[in-house]
Amino acid sequence: MFYKQLIFLFLINIQLYNSQQSASIWYDTDKGLPQNSVKDVTKDQYGFIWISTENGLVRYDGNNFVTYNHLNFKNNRFTSFFGNSKKDTIYNTTAFDENTALISKRNVSVLTRKSGCLQRVLRESKSNFIFTKNALSDQFENKDFFIYFDKKNYYHLLHDGTVQYKDHIITTLKDLPKNYISDTFCFDQTIFIISRSLQKIIKISPTRITYLDAPDIFFKNGIEVYWSQINSQSFIILNHTLYKIGYERNNFSLKKLADYDLNKNSLSAIYHDEVNNKLYLGTLSDGLNVIKFNNFHVANKSDKSYENIFYSILPFEDDKVITSLGDVYNENGLVKQYHFNTTSSFFSLYDHQQNILVQGESGLLRFLKRSDYSKKENLSFQNEPSYVWKVRNYFMVTFHKPTLKSLLTFYRDSDFKTPFLQFSFPNIVTTVYQYRHDKWLVGTRDALFLIGAPTFVPKKISVGSLHVREITKTKDGNLWIMTQGNGFFLYKNKELIKMPEDKNDYLLFSHTILEDPRGFLWISTNNGLFQVLKNNLLQYAKDRKTLPNYYRYSKEDGFNTNEFNGGCSPSASVLQNGNFVFPSIKGLVFFDPQKIRSYYPKNFFLERVVFYDSKSSIEGQNINLENNFYKATIWVDVPYYANRANLVIEAKLKGSKNEKWERVNSDGKYSISNLAPGHYQLIVRVLTSPKGKYIYKSININVKHLFYQILIFKFFAILFISVFALKLIKLRIKRQILKKKELEDIIETRTRKLSKTVSKLEYTKEQLRKESVQQKKLLETISHDIITPIKFLSITAKKLYETDEHDRYIQKKHFESFYKSSVEFYNFVKTLKEYAEIYNISEKNETYNVYEVVEAKKALFEVAAKEQNTLIVSNIKDPTYSKINQNVVAVIIHNLIDNAIKNTTNGMIELSTIEDESIFFLEVRDTGKGMSKEQMTYYEKLQDNIENEKLVLQKYSLGLHLILQLLMMINGKIEFKNNIPNGTIVSIKIKKQKYD
Repeated sequence: MFYKQLIFLFLINIQLYNSQQSASIWYDTDKGLPQNSVKDVTKDQYGFIWISTENGLVRYDGNNFVTYNHLNFKNNRFTSFFGNSKKDTIYNTTAFDENTALISKRNVSVLTRKSGCLQRVLRESKSNFIFTKNALSDQFENKDFFIYFDKKNYYHLLHDGTVQYKDHIITTLKDLPKNYISDTFCFDQTIFIISRSLQKIIKISPTRITYLDAPDIFFKNGIEVYWSQINSQSFIILNHTLYKIGYERNNFSLKKLADYDLNKNSLSAIYHDEVNNKLYLGTLSDGLNVIKFNNFHVANKSDKSYENIFYSILPFEDDKVITSLGDVYNENGLVKQYHFNTTSSFFSLYDHQQNILVQGESGLLRFLKRSDYSKKENLSFQNEPSYVWKVRNYFMVTFHKPTLKSLLTFYRDSDFKTPFLQFSFPNIVTTVYQYRHDKWLVGTRDALFLIGAPTFVPKKISVGSLHVREITKTKDGNLWIMTQGNGFFLYKNKELIKMPEDKNDYLLFSHTILEDPRGFLWISTNNGLFQVLKNNLLQYAKDRKTLPNYYRYSKEDGFNTNEFNGGCSPSASVLQNGNFVFPSIKGLVFFDPQKIRSYYPKNFFLERVVFYDSKSSIEGQNINLENNFYKATIWVDVPYYANRANLVIEAKLKGSKNEKWERVNSDGKYSISNLAPGHYQLIVRVLTSPKGKYIYKSININVKHLFYQILIFKFFAILFISVFALKLIKLRIKRQILKKKELEDIIETRTRKLSKTVSKLEYTKEQLRKESVQQKKLLETISHDIITPIKFLSITAKKLYETDEHDRYIQKKHFESFYKSSVEFYNFVKTLKEYAEIYNISEKNETYNVYEVVEAKKALFEVAAKEQNTLIVSNIKDPTYSKINQNVVAVIIHNLIDNAIKNTTNGMIELSTIEDESIFFLEVRDTGKGMSKEQMTYYEKLQDNIENEKLVLQKYSLGLHLILQLLMMINGKIEFKNNIPNGTIVSIKIKKQKYD
C-alpha cells in the first residue's frame, strides 16, 4: 500500500518533468486480473494486449480482461513471452517448462507438437538461460545465455564473456562484469552491451564487434536496463525516471517517458504502446499499472480549489493567457500577476491600443499597456455596466435593470463618451456579434434577435425560449449559436439549424467553439470537451441525414474536471503559438489541437459468445442456438485503448422483426433472446474515422427448429394434410354431386310445374289484360246493343200515347207491339249474361247447337226487323254443332244482326254457316244500304293492328269494333263484300283449335 501511495505522489509530479501529462490506472485482482504477479506484457498483430501472470494468460482490449487458465496445462504459472508477434506466433511456457502455450489468432492453445525452431529453444533451455527479456529483478551471475532470433540467427553469451554466433566463437569480451547480461539489450537482430569501463556500447553482429558512443546517462551508476525481445523495446531507469532507448544508424537516443519510483524488485515488465500512447508496467506483487500520456496541460493557481475556477481569459504574449484578475498563465501554471482587482471575472477585453478593460466597482477599469499594465484609469458611466464586448471596431455595453431587462448601447471607440445606437431588451443580454456591416445578432437569456438598418428595430428570429450563451464565427463565415440547455445551432441563410446532440446530451450545454487548422471544431461543455469535423456539421445542415460524429475528451484524457466554464467573454483563447486554452472549474486547459489525437479502432472481431444453455455452440462464422434458448451474448471484441465513450458500435439483426441499427454498449456486449426458429445474420459495424467511415463484419445465427418445425416435416405435414383434405374434398364433392343431382331432379320437377304455373299465370295475365282493355268496350257494347229494343219501346209508347182512345184496333196493335218489344227486351236483358262471360274462356269448350243460338237472336230482333219491314231468314241447319266459345259467337251474331237491321229497310237478312274440319264460317247477308269502300278498308286494316289502332267511334259503328276484338280472341277473321245489287255480305271465318 505504501508503494502505491509513493507511486501516486511521483505521478503528480510528472507534469514538472515531462512534455506530456499522464493519467495512471492500476489493475489487480479487484479489477479483472486473475493474479497480481504480472510477468510480461506484449501486443499481438490484432491489437490485443497479452498479460502473462502466475494464474494464466490474460487478453486485454482496453476495457475487458479475458483470462485463459482453464486449458489443459499442468500449471498456470506462466513466464515471459517469446516468438514473433508479426507472424502471429507468440509463445509462453509454464513453470519448469512443463507446457508451452501458443497465442495465435487471438486465442490460446496448448502446443502439443513443437516445430524445429521451438525444439531448438527448448533443448537449449536445459543448459542455457533463454534470454528473451532483461528482467530487472533477476540476477544473472555465472549463467550462460542463448539468444534466438530465427533459425539462421542465434547467439550464445557465455558467463565468461565469450560470444558465439551459431556454432562458432566470434570473440571473448574482456573486462565485462559478472552480471554483464543485466546491461545487455537488442535492436532487431543486433546485440548491445553497455560497458561502463570503456564508456562505450559494444555492438555485436555476426561478422564483427563494434564500439559505439552513447549519451553519458548510459554509463552512470545506478541505471537499470530493461529489454524485451518480443516487443523489440529497450528502456533504462535512472533516479526514478524511465527512459526509452532509440537506435538508428549507430546513434542512440533517449526519450523520457515518466518519473517512476518503484521498487526495482517489483517491476517485472515494460511495454510502451506508441500507437495508443500508453505505458504498461507489470509488477510482481501490485498488478498492472497503465499510464496514459496526453497532450493536454492543466494550469492551476494554487492547491485551493476555489482559486482554480476560471472564466474570462485573453491571449497574452506568445504562449500565455491573462485573466480578468490580471493573472498570467502558461501551460505549466501561474507565471505573473498584475492584480487588476476586478469585481467580475466574466468579461475582459483589449481596446485598440491593447489596453485591457475589466469591470470596476462603479464602471470600467482600463489597464494601460504602455505601463506594462501597472497603471489604470477609471471609466465612469451613468449606470453601472454589466457586460462589455468588442466586436470589430465597435464597443457594446449592456446595463441590467432591476427588472432583468437590458439596455444595450453601441460606441464607436473605447472612450465610451457618445453612444450612436441604443436598444432595450426584455431580458438579460448575454452576447453580441456583428453579423454584417449594419447588422448585429444579439443573444439574450430567452431569445436571439437581429438588429439591422434601416429601422434598427430588434427582431426576434428564434422560436420558443432560447438561452443564448455565445455567438461564434468560423473561418468560412458561418455563425454558430451556443446555448444553455438547447444545444448549438448554425445560423445560415436567415435560418437557425439545430445541430444533433451527442448520445449523452452533454452538448445541450455548449459554451463556445474554436476551429483548428485541420477543420475540426472544439466545443467546450459542462461535461467534457468535444471535437467534430466542421464539414460533417455542414453536411448535416444540408440533408439532415448524415449525423456528425462527436469525439469527447474527458478527465481520462488529462483534465482535472469535465466541467468547462462558459457565459463569459471571451470563453476561450487562441494563442499566437497555435495553442487553445479553455477555462474550467479546475484549472486552465492548454493544448495544441494539431498534437491531440483522436483514437478510432482499426479492427474488431466476432468470435466470443456466452451461451445460457449447454447445447448452443459457435462454429466458425455460425452460431447455433437451441430452439428454446434463453439468451446468448455475443462479444464484439474491439481493441480500443482510449475513452470507450467514443467507441461507436452498432449492430443490426437481419431477418428479425426489428431490423434496424442499434447502438451497442461500449463493453461490446450484444444480447439476443426470444428469436423464432430460422436463419439470421448479425451485422456489426464500428466507426473507424471522424469522417464517418465504418468497418463491417457479420456472423450467421441459426435457431434450431423442433422436429415439427423443420422443413421436411412441414413438407410431409402439409402433404398429409393436403392429401387428407383432398380426400375430404373429393368425398364432399361426391356427396354434393349426389345432393346436386337430387336437387336438380327436384328442381326440374318443380321447374316444370312452375313453368306450367307461370304459363298459366302469363296466359291469365294476358287474358286479364285483354279483359281490362275490353271492359270499357264491353260497357259500350252493352249500351250499344240495348239501344235498339229501348228505342222501339219508346217509339211504340209514343204511338200508343198519340193514338185516339176510341181507336181500339190501333191501340191493340200498338199494345201488341209494345208487349212483344217488352218481351224481347226482357229476353235481351237475360242475354246480358253472355256479355259478362265473353272473356271467361274455359279450358274445356262444351259443344252447343249454333242453330239454337241463331234462333234465339232472331226472335230477339224480329220486332225491330218488322218495324223496318225487314225479314230475318236463318239458313242454318238444325242441328249445327260447334265448340267455339258460345258466348263469343252469340255476341258476334247479336251484333251482326243488330248492324244489319240498322242498315236494312224493306229488305232481308240471311244467316248461314259452312263448316269443315278446320274452319267455321258464319255469313250474314243483308239487302240494306251497304258499307262504303272506305269503311271496309278501315275495318280490314283495323283487324291487322287491333291492339294499337285508335277506334274511330265518332265515325263508325262500335259493334263492328267489338266483333273485331272478339274475333282476335278466337283466332277469327272478318271479310266484307258488297251484296249485289244492294247490301253487304259479312263473312266470319274462325280457325278451329285441336280440341274443337
